[in-house]
Amino acid sequence: MASRTARGNALEPGTAAAGSASTRGAPARLDQARARGCICLARPGRARFAPPRRSPHRRISIIVSLSRLPGGRSSHRTRACAHLLTALLALVSGAACSTVRLAVVGPLIQDVATATARHDDVALVTQAAPTYLLMLEGLLVDSPDDERLLVAASEAYTSYGTLVEAEDPERALGLYDRARRYARRALAHDQDVAALLDAPYDQFVAITEQLDHGDLATVFWAASSWGAWISVNTESMAALADLPRVIHLMEWVLERDEAYYFAAPHLFLGMYHASVPPVLGGQPEVARAHFERALELTRGEALMVPLQMARFYARQVFDRGLYERLLRQVLDAPDQGPAELALQNRAARQRAALLLEKADEFF
Repeated sequence: MASRTARGNALEPGTAAAGSASTRGAPARLDQARARGCICLARPGRARFAPPRRSPHRRISIIVSLSRLPGGRSSHRTRACAHLLTALLALVSGAACSTVRLAVVGPLIQDVATATARHDDVALVTQAAPTYLLMLEGLLVDSPDDERLLVAASEAYTSYGTLVEAEDPERALGLYDRARRYARRALAHDQDVAALLDAPYDQFVAITEQLDHGDLATVFWAASSWGAWISVNTESMAALADLPRVIHLMEWVLERDEAYYFAAPHLFLGMYHASVPPVLGGQPEVARAHFERALELTRGEALMVPLQMARFYARQVFDRGLYERLLRQVLDAPDQGPAELALQNRAARQRAALLLEKADEFF
């Protein structure tokens, strides 16, 4: 998929669209644009779009507000987040073209995702996330084939789905389905991949021959969203029939980077192998090996790993002692580790407390 890299570079935030005039060919137009603050020079002979001069300050203020809102009730802070992002949507909608909008908002997407992951208020993030999702939807209206936006949307919908799944699995099903469809559209940017997505499984497996390391994020979120959709759609035989495709994609990610996204490929495959009963071909020892490798790679800092090991593996092998030890490990873990795990770890602690209370129901 070498051609994809070239397309992606053409639409990187802050770069000019293909076919833009060079500084040598249209100095007058560039001078006018530079005066408005829309273009800056990347290096001699090339130009790239940049936000108007005041945009960086606006962007920084929005991110700071999202990640450092003052104390108070969650609903008040949630409304503040919504108002800030709504203001951003109004700002973006006034941009001259989709390329400029992407140049302005592109860096913000990653910043919001980072600020969200670092936040420790699960309720605030859960309530505020829909506004961010709507921002992505608005950008996709004008740029429906932008691969970065499609992957960002898949990641956002999958992550949001995991936050609401315990209380509203039906809603999570719809969120995961949307995430899955966005990821499939991102994969389908390559015509050779697109032709294999719905092919019989013995032909589908050739899909990984068309991928390269630059496709890691796209494939990871495709497998993650697809797998999450199946996990809450187990009454559908058609959905369950897709599971081998998901596993094939995630194993490809594992082979390329086993530590990707805090060892998520190992966690995913551990949950899969532990969820199938041994009498139906499940492999609990393979599952345990994946969980233990994930614990090793994350140095115990990613609390979702012991949580899911208790939830899937310990319950599958009916080991109550291990189940309780793993959940207490989550609850007793110190508040430290990578900032990007703050939200995930807080959610893991909340889930661990509930699962520990239900131990008598499971054993």
